[in-house]
This record gives sequence, structure tokens and C-alpha cells, in this order.
Amino acid sequence: MKRRKLLACETIKDEVELIKEKCGVDIETVWMDNTLHAYPENLRDALQAEIDKAEPEAEELLFAYGNCGNGLVGLKSSSATMIIPKYGDCIDMFLSNLENLERVRTTTYFLTRGWLDGKQSLEWEIDYNYKRFGEKRARKIMDMIYRHYKYLMLIDTGAYDLNQAKPRVDKIAETIKLEPVVKQGDISPIEKLLMGNWDEEHFCVIPPGRETTYHDFDGASLRLPC
Repeated sequence: MKRRKLLACETIKDEVELIKEKCGVDIETVWMDNTLHAYPENLRDALQAEIDKAEPEAEELLFAYGNCGNGLVGLKSSSATMIIPKYGDCIDMFLSNLENLERVRTTTYFLTRGWLDGKQSLEWEIDYNYKRFGEKRARKIMDMIYRHYKYLMLIDTGAYDLNQAKPRVDKIAETIKLEPVVKQGDISPIEKLLMGNWDEEHFCVIPPGRETTYHDFDGASLRLPC
């Protein structure tokens, strides 16, 4: 067995830990700050720093990430093979079973418990706006920010208690005037990553010494940071 290390966004910790337990995967894991996806250059720098730390012990570096805002383009390991899911972001991973995802994304804001519990979550943002601007102005700001959305979707990944998360989502939806919905998700891309089932269609397998490029993610949609 090759020496492996996993670099994972803490937003999807529930799902990664579920797969590790379910499949008996024992892998050293570095949890990356969940605010990095909003700043692709910072994400790239933080990941590269962890890659450098992992050398030369790790022979394979696994990334529980999509290519958020092209933040995973330009990474290089001199001694390890890098394995990266070929998805635009984790929404693309969790809803990879949804045929009309591109259309759904135009009207929908997405949540899981990981997003709800994030450092700058939607709940945090609403509370921040209320405290800074007062209720009347905060509502106007949120109406402007979310006017292009119609739905607030809670993705049921099976990795957390839906009954605990849904009331929070319902309250947020009422505040920002969106319709709350629940959709069954799919975490099989993460399972494939951890189990070593790296098919060319869904994973980039980057040999030591080569830098990741835009072309490695051909077929994956570019998702801008939010």
C-alpha cells in the first residue's frame, strides 16, 4: 500500500468521515479552512504549502476538492502523484446524479450541514448584516443579493441528521425569501477517491513533477467563487 495523505475542505468533513468509516479507510487527513474556496489564489497557496509539507513521505496525495474557481490549477508535487476529482466544485460532486444541474444552479442556492456550520455561513452572513445595517436595510441588501435565486436547497448527503439541519434551512429561506427544498445527494465521487477508483472521466491523476493545468479539468464546469 502506497503512503497516502488526504487534503480535504472542512466543509465536506461529514461526508469524508462517513466514507472513511463505512469503507474502513485509514488515511492521514489535513482539514483545510472552509473560507479558502472564496479566494482561489489563497486556496492554491494553502494547498501548495501542504503539498510541500507532505514531501517526501507521501507517495499519493488525494484532494477532497473540486476545482473551485480554478484554485487547484498550478499545483505541483515533486515526489507524489496527485489525485483530484474532475468537478467544478463540491456541489457538482454531491449532485453529479442530477441531469439538469446546470439549469438548477441558475435559480438555486445550496446547503449541507457543512455549509451551515462554516465560519462564514449563510446564517453568519444574515446575522452580520442585521447587526451592521439594522433590520430594514439588511433586508434590502439580502433582497438584492439573492434576487436571482428562487430555491434554497438542502442536499441530503446521508452524512448528517436531516431533521436537525432542515429547521435551520427553513428559517434562512424565510428570511431571504426563497423556497426551501431537499434533494438527495450522491457522495460516490468521494468514495471513489478514497477507495482508489480513479477513472479518467472523473479524476485527474497528476504524476510527480508535473503542474496541474486548466486542461486537466477539461469537461468540468468552471465555478466562480462565491
